[in-house]
Amino acid sequence: MPRRAPRRIATISVHTSPLEQPGTGDAGGLNVYVVEVAKRMADRGVEVEIFTRAVSRDAAPVHELVPGVLVRHVPAGPFEELDKADLPAQLCEFTLGVLRTEAAYAPGRYDLVHGHYWLSGHVGAVAKERWGVPLVQSMHTLGRVKNAALAHGDMQEPEVRLRGESDVVASADRLVANTDEEARQLAGLYGADPAKIWTINPGVDLSIFRPGPAGDARRRLGLPADGQVIVFAGRIQPLKAPDLVLHAAAELIRVHPELRETLTVAFVGGPSGSGRNRLARSRNWPTGTGPPPWSWCPRIRSRSAWWRWRRRPAAPR
Repeated sequence: MPRRAPRRIATISVHTSPLEQPGTGDAGGLNVYVVEVAKRMADRGVEVEIFTRAVSRDAAPVHELVPGVLVRHVPAGPFEELDKADLPAQLCEFTLGVLRTEAAYAPGRYDLVHGHYWLSGHVGAVAKERWGVPLVQSMHTLGRVKNAALAHGDMQEPEVRLRGESDVVASADRLVANTDEEARQLAGLYGADPAKIWTINPGVDLSIFRPGPAGDARRRLGLPADGQVIVFAGRIQPLKAPDLVLHAAAELIRVHPELRETLTVAFVGGPSGSGRNRLARSRNWPTGTGPPPWSWCPRIRSRSAWWRWRRRPAAPR
């Protein structure tokens, strides 16, 4: 008998809230992904409840993001931002908070658990066993892959993460990979059964990602009205390789000295991870614009001569 469509999904996002501003701290593309998937599910009549760690006493226990999508702030550890290295110690308390929420309702409240990132997968694995529902897991990043592409001076992902990811991969009923390459990494580096990996390429919201008015983004970001602009959009951390943008700009000026008077390099985003400490120590880092609403990205891109929004490439295997 075919499985019926879920009526309500418990989405787990331990380390970052979908309500946070993408582009700084630990808030990035995962936040946008979680929010947009939840909205699309709600549009299809499937309710979504997103569980995330409370980082402020002022946060409402439950926040309605849109009709059909709730964000639940679960107290676990201090009411403050924590480094991801400190979050495994909070998983037991967080998991208990998720289980208590479900226990307050009639049995069968959730039909499926969807974990985002390996920390959430550990919570999802417990909920799966307790509730008797499937666990779908999206890893988003993989520790073994990050270690293979480690930026100079950056820290390796710890063994606790690598072991934790393997446990989550083994526990999940389905693994969602964003690309065919990620699917190969899950199978080759973590021993995932290829039969339970689904490759689902992220979509593009064409109502947002479309050409905008000329000059609008430059005015909003305080950029010159003319001249060439190179934009780096993303969190400032070694893995994102913002240094490559500076080296590329320097090479452009070397080859075309006239660009020295007209070229602007804009970093749209805030520090994250080890990038926080590096920016604090640096006296020569260019001034950035800070993270704007993520919906500005297409406007920024349409007004840029060059655009970079990607990670440092992984080392060949």
